[in-house]
Amino acid sequence: MSMKKSAAVTMTAIFGLLPLLAACSTNTPSASPSPSSSASDPSSAPTDTPEANPYETKYDIEFFVPTGSGGSIPSSDKDFVKQVIDEKFNVNLTVTHMASGPDSTNRMNVRFASNTAPDLAVVGGRDSQTYAKDGLVADMRPYLTPEAMPNYFKWISETELQGYYTIEGVEDGLRAPTPFNLRPYTAWYIRKDWLDNLGLSIPTNYEETLEVMRAFTFDDPDGNGNHDTYGFSTSGNGANVGFDWPQWVHHGFYSSMYVDEGKLVDAGSHPDTGKVLADIKALIEEKVVDPNWFLNKGSDHLNRLIEGKVGIVKAGGRDFALESIETSAVSRARQINPEAEIVPFNPFPDAKGITSAPQGSLGFVIPVQLAENEPDKVKRIMDILDFLASPDGFLLTHYGLEGESYTRDGNTVTLKPDVINKINAENGKFLEIYNFFTRVSDTTPIGLEIINPDETDRDREIIAEISSYKYVPYTGGPYVTPPAGVNIADYRKEMNATHANIVFGDLDVEKWPEYLEELLTKHKGREIFETYTRQIEEGGGFENAKNFSPN
Repeated sequence: MSMKKSAAVTMTAIFGLLPLLAACSTNTPSASPSPSSSASDPSSAPTDTPEANPYETKYDIEFFVPTGSGGSIPSSDKDFVKQVIDEKFNVNLTVTHMASGPDSTNRMNVRFASNTAPDLAVVGGRDSQTYAKDGLVADMRPYLTPEAMPNYFKWISETELQGYYTIEGVEDGLRAPTPFNLRPYTAWYIRKDWLDNLGLSIPTNYEETLEVMRAFTFDDPDGNGNHDTYGFSTSGNGANVGFDWPQWVHHGFYSSMYVDEGKLVDAGSHPDTGKVLADIKALIEEKVVDPNWFLNKGSDHLNRLIEGKVGIVKAGGRDFALESIETSAVSRARQINPEAEIVPFNPFPDAKGITSAPQGSLGFVIPVQLAENEPDKVKRIMDILDFLASPDGFLLTHYGLEGESYTRDGNTVTLKPDVINKINAENGKFLEIYNFFTRVSDTTPIGLEIINPDETDRDREIIAEISSYKYVPYTGGPYVTPPAGVNIADYRKEMNATHANIVFGDLDVEKWPEYLEELLTKHKGREIFETYTRQIEEGGGFENAKNFSPN
């Protein structure tokens, strides 16, 4: 696991059970049998009395959550997730959803500013930092404990929670991460059908990877007689070079920020970063890279792979190339070309890693006014979240209803893929919205074994392959925060612009040491990384990294 800051977390009673325990302890006399009743009288037979709902007050609750891959929520009569939650917790739940990005950030900023914030907001790490620094969100430590939320703490350790809590210059406890996969599923992926067409093998090292990129560009791998394919693509979002390029690992950088041999490494701010940028610049000049790479946004580069325009990309996700998944890259590619084949590969089998250990990128916050005015409502929200983190909640929001979408024998769950796909297709893929709290593929933390009968031997081989890839400890993102008054986004903007200007030839790569010194001084990079280093040292992150064993 990645290193996060460690500290004790306060312990409280199980809030969700208090009303039930209180009800059980009430001294209510039991009813006496009527003296005129006989044992044979059906009217005197015991009846099943519905269990009273332990939640007396009914609340209207709004969650603001990011979508997975789009989708919409159906009407209440078709929304069985809402029906289960509403009945179980005596609430009227409304889920407002938007794709994460500038639009959702702006919407949330307006709502906080107008005192109309949702009861729960799931936002990115940077946004949650902003709300915490502005005093807009509540301290969740009284509610978020292993006793009150035992299922949540199967996914998130107390150390991880404390690390996410911590914001430089701000009181702890103002945000928490949503559960995330405990290991990465990251790989470079390649069009194997193109390799087969050209009589080539899957590359096993960096130089072979470059040779395949050239062949994919110049040797007509799709056989259409046109010069319309490229070896590699990524998405620069019009702003950055990014870390999909294999040149980073080639020069000994395993992720954007990580811990290595007792030191914090920021790959984009290193004396050797110039070597990486020089090699990327050279590859671009060979014209084997998708010319749209810098302007590509989000998953545009993945779509280029699927459409048969590029042959190699780097991607994450366990299901990316599984043919048993209807929406996977390979399934979509085969809708265009039935012979398409996409498989993972690792050009750096001897490297320390090809990515870093995962950490939570999304977090949840509660408006401060809500906690001050309606603490019982906050408890109810936390009970709902803990249910979503439980096996029952996970299955409900990922697959649907037991007996209809899946069967269960203890902890072994066998899916009915056709039913699940039909439910999603007919209801706006709404499960991909409701699974916001456990948008993960590894159910080991809650002890579930998920069996997909459509999963092929090929799929299982791919899962085993990407699970074997090494990764390094990661310390960054929401787990370290810059000095008070310093905006890391400003630094990254300058750093990314410098990288981009170098690879496009507007700046001389030989002058990288000068550019780096300006970044570290004028743009406060040195101050930022010294603060990060102190935070990691205080949390024992460097010491923990020595014992890091991802496999």
